[in-house]
Amino acid sequence: MGFFSSIGNAVSSAASAVGDVVEDAVDAVVDTVEDAVDAVTDAVESGIESATDWLCDNAGSVGCFVGNVVGGLIGGFVKGFSDIMHGVFDVVRDIGGIVGSVLRLDLPGLLKNLGNLVQNVFDLGIDGLRFATGGYAVGGIVDKFKRSALKKFVKKLVNDTFGDNPELLDRVRKAIGLEGKRFGFRLPSKHLTFYLDSDNTPLWRMHKDGIIDLYAMAGLLSFDSFSLGIAHPNTVVKSVSANGDESIWPVNRWIISKYLESEGREKRIRVYSISKRVVSQMLDTAARKLDDVGVILDWNDRKNFSWFGNQTGVEVTENEYDMSSNRIESLLGQPEYGRRPNVNCSLIALGAFKLDNFGRVGGRDILECDDFPNDCETQGRDDKCCITIDWNVPSGVIYRDVYPTDTFQYILAHEIGHFLGLCHCGHDGFQNIMYTSKSLDFFDSGIVSLYWDSEPHFSLKDGKNVWRFIVDQLRPCLTGEPETVPIDVIRTRRSSLNSCAVVKEEQKSYVE
Repeated sequence: MGFFSSIGNAVSSAASAVGDVVEDAVDAVVDTVEDAVDAVTDAVESGIESATDWLCDNAGSVGCFVGNVVGGLIGGFVKGFSDIMHGVFDVVRDIGGIVGSVLRLDLPGLLKNLGNLVQNVFDLGIDGLRFATGGYAVGGIVDKFKRSALKKFVKKLVNDTFGDNPELLDRVRKAIGLEGKRFGFRLPSKHLTFYLDSDNTPLWRMHKDGIIDLYAMAGLLSFDSFSLGIAHPNTVVKSVSANGDESIWPVNRWIISKYLESEGREKRIRVYSISKRVVSQMLDTAARKLDDVGVILDWNDRKNFSWFGNQTGVEVTENEYDMSSNRIESLLGQPEYGRRPNVNCSLIALGAFKLDNFGRVGGRDILECDDFPNDCETQGRDDKCCITIDWNVPSGVIYRDVYPTDTFQYILAHEIGHFLGLCHCGHDGFQNIMYTSKSLDFFDSGIVSLYWDSEPHFSLKDGKNVWRFIVDQLRPCLTGEPETVPIDVIRTRRSSLNSCAVVKEEQKSYVE
């Protein structure tokens, strides 16, 4: 490294450090205030939910109706207030990102943050209009009646399924909150963020070969970062000490330059596929959306106040940097993931760098639309979707971060939808979380629901089919029985093309 080059890198690193301090300070303050608002609104919404549930359980149909209307109006107001505040926080965060990008001389980052600012100002205006015209009030009432209908359906489903064994029925009703606690199927959930460590992966060579751009991934000026920055919108590069401790600050240009010039002999760095803040956003979105279908996700990493929490990661190699999502089952079978076959009462979600698509589910066979079989194992489905568990392989989901994050924050929730028995079939409008771009219909009549829902959602129909899948395919998770499946019938099946299931064709064991 020449003298003038060293001087240039030192000056750039100093400016970059100022940019990082500004952006991180804005993020820390905004994220903390935003999470405090979320904590208050969550508490209010939880109280409303408990009150309406009590009325529906104890005050008859009239009391339930009144509770849903009044609770919906209050809940809609709270949701509208929360969305508007989130919009304001996003705008402030974008401005901080713009200032930080300018100080770091990160032109692609500047353009990305300007694009985010335009989108968030537009969304804030739409949220204000929806609030003023009563859209949130309508949405709150719709949500309460949808929840009551789903809970009523689940009560009948479990009574019909387990009613011949009163002791077992009582155990199941208590497990899913039909007796005294919050209603929902509890799913312990673990999120792992991929990272690359220069101690074990030659990041300098990957950078030299054009596979990655460490400057772009660190949010620093790079002539190649226009394309790679979009491919990795929220990566984080950290400096690591010899004993493996990470610096609390993002890496600077001088450290990356020293690492590259020495071909990895000096300095140690670590690259995360997704930032802690964006992971928190993904986990929160997935938890909110799955709650709509009566599923309670219990994540290992913080959803709120993520700035003060840790990010659980798993180290990968160059082979997993740009991988086929079809490898998820073999990947989960590796010791570091601790995921055995025949385990489906918990969820593992992987945040990847690059995939051949947005995401995929492992351990599920999916037959949908024209491939829907007449002898689907789960009875009563009304969505032309048949999903069964492949008990011979590890199960889980994998996804990647896609720009713009606010638009694609539902990818993880989409893949968890597959994990819990939902397909693409019949979800043609982008008001549905389970839609796919291959069948997207911009003129689907259901799009009007975005007026009161404000974002993509799972429908009541989705909720009923999720619970049909849970009761049929995830019975041990409800009853506490061992997760073992006897081999009664051998069939050969293959998942539908364009589904999010792993592409394979082999013999499977199914229970009838």
